Parts: sequence; C-alpha cells; structure tokens
Amino acid sequence: MILIYSNNFLKINFKKPTKLFNKILFLLILIISLIIPINQCQTTNTNNNYNNNENQNGRPKLKFNKNGKFKIIQFTDLHYGEAQEYDFLNLIVQENVIEKELPDFVMLSGDMFSAYNIMTTEKYLILWEMVTRSMRKRNIPWAITFGNHDCEGPFSGREIVKMDQSYSNLSLTQENTDPNIPGITNYNLKIYSSDDSSSISSSIFVFDSDLPQCNESGSWGCIDKKQVEWYEKESNKQGGGGGGGGKISSIAFVHIPPVEVIDLWNENMVKGDFGDKESCCYYTDDSEFVSTMIKRGDIKGLYFGHDHKNDFHGLYQNSIELGYGRKSGYGSYNPKYLEGARIIELTEQPFSIKTWIRNVHGELETQQNHYPNSYSQSPRYCCTHEDHQNESSWTLFLIGYCSTVIIVSIIFYFKRSKSIQNQSYNLIQL
Repeated sequence: MILIYSNNFLKINFKKPTKLFNKILFLLILIISLIIPINQCQTTNTNNNYNNNENQNGRPKLKFNKNGKFKIIQFTDLHYGEAQEYDFLNLIVQENVIEKELPDFVMLSGDMFSAYNIMTTEKYLILWEMVTRSMRKRNIPWAITFGNHDCEGPFSGREIVKMDQSYSNLSLTQENTDPNIPGITNYNLKIYSSDDSSSISSSIFVFDSDLPQCNESGSWGCIDKKQVEWYEKESNKQGGGGGGGGKISSIAFVHIPPVEVIDLWNENMVKGDFGDKESCCYYTDDSEFVSTMIKRGDIKGLYFGHDHKNDFHGLYQNSIELGYGRKSGYGSYNPKYLEGARIIELTEQPFSIKTWIRNVHGELETQQNHYPNSYSQSPRYCCTHEDHQNESSWTLFLIGYCSTVIIVSIIFYFKRSKSIQNQSYNLIQL
C-alpha cells in the first residue's frame, strides 16, 4: 500500500495493509492529529448555500443554489469500529471525496458502524467525531439512517440519533416518535427553492430498514407497509398526491435494497457492476414500497447500500432510478472497486438527477454500461436466512448439503472401519 501526496489530497494504492504498515500509518496520522487538531471551533466555512437560512431550531435549511443545483454525497457502509487503521482510512475517503465535490448535503445511508465490535459507549462518541469530522470542518449538514449493523453495540438506535442530534447543529437527522410506524429514522427533509426561501422545491425521504419484524421479507432488514403509508401521507402534505399537478419531485434513501434491484439488472440497461452476484435485499410484495413510489410518481430516485460489491444504477420501469452507492469504508468485506461514494446532483427546473462515483483518490470513475443478457441474469431471490419465497432453491441447497455430509460420513466410516480391521489383523499376526 503506497501513500502519495498529489494535488492536496492523499492518494492510496489500496491493498489491505500489513501489520507493520498499520502501525506506521496509525502513528503518522496520530502525530498529525495532535499537531493540527480539528474541532468545531476551528472550522472553515466552505458551504455558503444555506448561510443565513436556518430553521427555527437553528439547524441549516437545505436550498438549491443560485444555479438551481443541489449536490448530495452518499456515504454508505463506512463500518467505523472494525480497526483503528481502517477508521483512519475511512477519514481519508471522506476527506478526499468531500474536498473534491463540496456538496450541499451528506447522506450517511447506514452501517456507519460495525457496532458488533464496539464495546463501550465512549467508543461511539470517539468514532462519531471521526464520522462527522469532514462535514463539520466544512460546515456541511448531514443526516443518517440505519443499516443492519449500527445498533448491534451498547447504543440503541434512539441513543445514536440523540448522540447525533446533540453533537452538532449541522445534523438534520430526525427521530420517528410514532409507535405505530416501525423504524426510528423515517423522516422527510425539505429542499427549498433557489429564489424563494419559503417555497419547497424538492425533498429527501429517509427510510429505516433496520426492522426486527421483517421475517419473510428479508432477515437483513425491510420496509414495512406502515412506513409506506407514512410516506403517502407525507407526500400528500407536500402536494405529491400522484396523477398530476402539484407533485414535488423528490429522492429517497434506505440501507437495504428492495428486490426490484434484481429486476433492474436483469431487464434494463444499467451503469455499474453487480459484483456480489446476489442481493441481500427484501421482498416488497406486502409493503408495495417501490410500486407505491412508481404509482405516486414523486420520488424519482431511490438509493441504498448494504451489498458492498454492487454499485450499479439505472431507470426502473421508466419511472424511478434505483441505485447502489459505492461502499465507502474499509471495514468489513471489500467492494469490487476502490472505496468511494455516490454523488447525486439535483437540478431544480426542470427537475432531473445526475449521478456519478468518486473514489478514495478523489477521482471520477467511469462506470460501464451493462445490457440485459442471458449470461449475467441473476435469480430473483434475496439472500435471506428465511427465504420462504424460494423454497425450491433452498430445498435443493439443503438436499445437496445434507447429501454431501452423508457421503463424507460414510466414506469416513468405511475408512475407519478398514483401519480398525487392519490393526486387529496385525495384532492377531503378532
């Protein structure tokens, strides 16, 4: 692994670092951190898009800039907490991408933490300082939703939300307090017009897929029907009643992908790669999550993460863009390509979405077109532990697995029996 300073940001030729290099890197960055402390009182304001445009609670008001653009960086699967050296590499990813793009908003779309590796509440605070450092340094607002690993440590989801909200006024994260709606991070952020700070021009719907009651929908997480009903009510409030005028074009973020992403790959031209060759998704037959968005017509793009090697995106049923982010962190298993982030740029009038990938080096990546073909078709099932919608697939797997175990056991039994017989014969000969 080689570090190269060029054009003011750190370039990395990535391979999993050696133990010796880990120690050197850790000491180097620790020394730099001690010499040049970064805190909220010593920040440089590089985001002027919402200056003097604060909500009544003192938090930033999102707004299209004077050119009618609004830029979002989606960091997904950062997995802070795996190892110190990986945490510092995560910082480099965030620094390089943010410095290059200078977005109006950052979405942390789940699995910020490998919380199963976090043993104390104090560690959460230390890591959250790192997670948010690059945004606070540049006065850029952010928001979070949960993945399947964020709440596996000492902090519950509600405690993480409170930590985030209290950490900085730049956090736009909201907490769902309605006990009838599953999930903690379901909320809607308004984006105001470039020429009228009181007029809502677009919005960002955030959904929490870290639900324990998913069962057959997807054991990694899912979206519940009641969350979809909440979305419909919110959509109606801002004029998105479907079928015509008054709709406010929006986008949405969630961590676990819906099963329709497999249909997208199999049936449409997409940009990017299906590197995992399967999707740990959830079924939407009951919730009608994606079909409701298509029917209403206001959400134009839905973005997610979770499957680290998948990074493709494309237009689904000529209605809504579905897209993976790029795995951003160094913890957990690697992406197929370099760590980085998805950039999403909204144009106010007429509303449109432009998106691309920028990697850890700050370089713009060109994603290849993929066209449907018989050789790259992916089976339409989610890699869940309780995949009852594909009993035949799992039955074949179990039959094959059990058969292999039985055959190996029989072979072992006969070999052992023969060995015992030979030993007995040798004893008799003696």
